[in-house]
Amino acid sequence: MPLLDLGAALALCLKYSTIIFLAGLGGLFCERSGIVNIGLEGLMVTGTVMAAWGAIEFGPVEGLLLGLLAGAVFSLVHAVATVTFRVDHIVSGVVINVVALGLARFLSQLFFGAATQSDSGIPDLPKLDIPLLSNLPWGLGRAFENMSPVVLVAFGLVWPAIWVLRRTRFGLRLRSAGENPEATRTLGVRVAPLRYAGVMISGALAGLAGGFLSIEVNQLYHEGQTQGLGFIALAALILGNWRPIPLMIGALVFGFAQAIPLRLDDFFLWSWLPEQFIRMIPYVVTIVAIAGFVGKVQPPAAAGRAYEGAGGT
Repeated sequence: MPLLDLGAALALCLKYSTIIFLAGLGGLFCERSGIVNIGLEGLMVTGTVMAAWGAIEFGPVEGLLLGLLAGAVFSLVHAVATVTFRVDHIVSGVVINVVALGLARFLSQLFFGAATQSDSGIPDLPKLDIPLLSNLPWGLGRAFENMSPVVLVAFGLVWPAIWVLRRTRFGLRLRSAGENPEATRTLGVRVAPLRYAGVMISGALAGLAGGFLSIEVNQLYHEGQTQGLGFIALAALILGNWRPIPLMIGALVFGFAQAIPLRLDDFFLWSWLPEQFIRMIPYVVTIVAIAGFVGKVQPPAAAGRAYEGAGGT
């Protein structure tokens, strides 16, 4: 029996990479505006429960949109704290993560009659087969069969993200707010609305990532299903040096690390290596990858620094 079913592992890799990339892309817009957001995990948690309820009540598309909206609205807490009241970004992000756990449990009890999970079998989107790629040899083609359209949409966002950040007035001003807000203000551009926009984009994409996890991957909501993926998305963002394409590559690396433990067959490894060690693989890969790039990345100059000028405007 082979050690690893490559086709199944690659299919799972693409799913988990989608989650990591969406949340990481949201973090990219947020931190490019100058706001550090370690609350991506909490925003994802909010998206999971709201999207699951939306899919049950209205359908999978509406569920995903509701998860996106819930993440954007909840992220306003972080925006108000960090932009308006200039609370430390890390403290605010920790609060977001803690509050999200209690909020999700409350909403789960309200929506599903249980504090920790919904019924299984949440309706999901119709699946797609990718021409040519679904015919790849060695079982790899199975990764491109019955694929969620959200995977294609998510990775397709990399090009619009690059265009927005590099070619549009909004993107250039957003990056300016994250590099030198004082200079941005002297040009007559208000910093606060740009930072609010960056935070809300991060909330929307993190909420969408959470919705994808509950609807398209697990087809149910259950407590703790994000399993630190929001923090891994932050690691991918750092590994990608706050740029969309390297972020996507980092998301694929970490997504594959997530998939390996879930697709190891009953092989000799299980006979002498505790299962818990296998489950540690994604987090070990994350730590090693980040440790290897310490000092080689350059975050936005003003990220994490409160802007004091003109009352934060």
